[in-house]
Amino acid sequence: MHQTSTLFLMLLLFVFTGCEEKTNEHNTIPIENTTQVVGEESHTIVQDDSFKISTHKKSPSSTPKNNISLNDTFTLTDTKNKHFTINLSDQHMTIKENTKPIVLITFFASWCPPCLYEIPYLNDLKKKYQTHLFLAGILVHDAMDTSTVKSFIAKHTIKYYVSNSTQNNDFASLTAKTLHLPHNFPIPLSVMYVNGEYFTHYEGIVPIEMIEYDIEEAIKTLK
Repeated sequence: MHQTSTLFLMLLLFVFTGCEEKTNEHNTIPIENTTQVVGEESHTIVQDDSFKISTHKKSPSSTPKNNISLNDTFTLTDTKNKHFTINLSDQHMTIKENTKPIVLITFFASWCPPCLYEIPYLNDLKKKYQTHLFLAGILVHDAMDTSTVKSFIAKHTIKYYVSNSTQNNDFASLTAKTLHLPHNFPIPLSVMYVNGEYFTHYEGIVPIEMIEYDIEEAIKTLK
């Protein structure tokens, strides 16, 4: 009985924990919190006395640190060669080819269990709010070729746009800076914009009801 309870607790903590980037002496690689650092030759267990439960963040300061303007343009591309041109400037984001007022960008990876866990719920959001919502998944630190990405999307029945652009990591890095997050930010990381303005973001996996509530609140601002 004790063993069953312990396994159940570990499962709960695993599901509600984001994946996180950490830096070794060679490069920056994302890993899951409290699990493993993948080294050049071996796997090393990281001891962490605190699980990072998902949090819901709102309204980072609109003024970037050190008064540095964070501005750049990125081209997202999916396996069907469909392009979206994104301009990210501090707390503002525009997508040239998008006409929907609410944008939800989620940075994720195929090796991140919490990222995979939320896919069907994101599918539900896309379907329910298709009139107002543009939803895009941005693969980060995930060296998959186009054929592998296609297989991944089919396997997990992803129904929203997924970018495997070579600019994905740079886009993710700048987005994290605009939110004043550390370079080694947790994934999934989801950011919501309304009419091009920052609305809220979520570090790690959160209850889908929380995101749905914020979408409903965002829709109210459009009326």
